[in-house]
Amino acid sequence: MKESERFASVAKENKTILCFGIDPDMVKITSGMSSTKTEETIAIFFHDIIDKLLEENAIAAIKPNYAYFAQYGFDGLFVLQNIMQRYKNKIPIIFDGKRGDIGKTSEAYAREVYDFWGADGVTLSPYMGYDSIAPFIREGKLAYLLCRTSNKGAEDFQHLKCGKKYVYEIVADKATKWKCGLVVGATSNSIKKIAKITKNKVPFLIPGVGSQGGDTRMVLEAIKGNILIHRINASSSIAYAYEKRGGRPADAAIKEAEKINSEIRKFL
Repeated sequence: MKESERFASVAKENKTILCFGIDPDMVKITSGMSSTKTEETIAIFFHDIIDKLLEENAIAAIKPNYAYFAQYGFDGLFVLQNIMQRYKNKIPIIFDGKRGDIGKTSEAYAREVYDFWGADGVTLSPYMGYDSIAPFIREGKLAYLLCRTSNKGAEDFQHLKCGKKYVYEIVADKATKWKCGLVVGATSNSIKKIAKITKNKVPFLIPGVGSQGGDTRMVLEAIKGNILIHRINASSSIAYAYEKRGGRPADAAIKEAEKINSEIRKFL
């Protein structure tokens, strides 16, 4: 089964395209917890939340962000490995590492992401061209190219004109030819244009919903013709929902996920 078909199958079964982004922040996590050990604290916190989300069929993927684990050194990386192994084959796992380098280096990164970490998908920077992307284009895996991202600085390069097209439009064209997915933020209505360029057949990973204030309904309208292949990502708004909602982190997380899913399921 092609990876996009597997993603669609999971979304159909769970009745959602929500992806939970895992961004450990020890300052937020340690509030109210007895353990002070980095590895143990992060593991307990996110196991509880992910297990609850899976139990309630509230998500259709998880997206651990490599940098958030690596900032805590080997302790953080051991937790990342634990999460990858614990949830492998239970839910699609997108490795948010934003890799992309010259060919031989990318080959090494691809082996790291797929063979060591065991990821089902990965985020990539397309700036260095096809030879930096090719090693990640593998049967059964899904490579997402950074296209029109959700951050404020996205316009610095992505909105530059190259001939008659914006750079992000060229990236969208390339993804169609290279059979890649695209990272397309929910904070810009450019997603409508990108869905049109790709004929809504290229899987999108869509950050920016939640704490970044992305327009969920606008996103869903843009992708509604082929919604199951896409993933809308929410990270801190789910993980740290207890800061606003109170109660146990896992219980607050499921309530926040249900809030997003109530919008998503109107389009399924």
